[in-house]
Amino acid sequence: MRGKQTSGHWAAPLARRLGLDANPLRRGTDRAEAWIRIGLVLVFLVGGPLAGWGAGRWAEATAARAAAVQLASDHRVPATLLRNVPFGPDYPFRTALSLGWVKARWPVPGGGERTGYVQVPLGSRAGSTVPVWTNRTGAITTPPLLSSQVHGWELMCAVLAPVLLGLLLAMAFGAARGLLDRRRLASWEQAWSAVEPQWTRRLH
Repeated sequence: MRGKQTSGHWAAPLARRLGLDANPLRRGTDRAEAWIRIGLVLVFLVGGPLAGWGAGRWAEATAARAAAVQLASDHRVPATLLRNVPFGPDYPFRTALSLGWVKARWPVPGGGERTGYVQVPLGSRAGSTVPVWTNRTGAITTPPLLSSQVHGWELMCAVLAPVLLGLLLAMAFGAARGLLDRRRLASWEQAWSAVEPQWTRRLH
């Protein structure tokens, strides 16, 4: 008996808060809005984790395919610097990220050489070599994604997917509520058109 009383004690306020109680002032549109809200919350609670997991798996597969394609077509070759790379005015405060552009020469797949500019640490000397990535034509290209970059891409997709799902559900709820508000307004106008003649007669 005590368990039933306790259950009823919290069930009634919860139903009132959700808009599902037996209040005679609640219209059908109010209850429909409450059920739509509950349904969308359940969709988010179930679909959010699934969307995050699916987006993470998709990002992982996409990054793996892109890395495989790049490794099949690109090559890592040594580029020989043709000039020194002087230090800048902030030399005492330079870091490993202090880079500069310098002209260099590197081999081209199939024979021959190509000349262009590569980015190297400040202070590099002419004649030293740095590894660069080139495509089939010998042009400088971006290096393959590092594992940390792949994991970061997976994490970003896994986080953004539930957020986007939540935004879509919020937009759906807004659209549904707009339709219900129109029905409420039409119902109010219909009720007022029935009451107004009697009300205006009373005023006179």
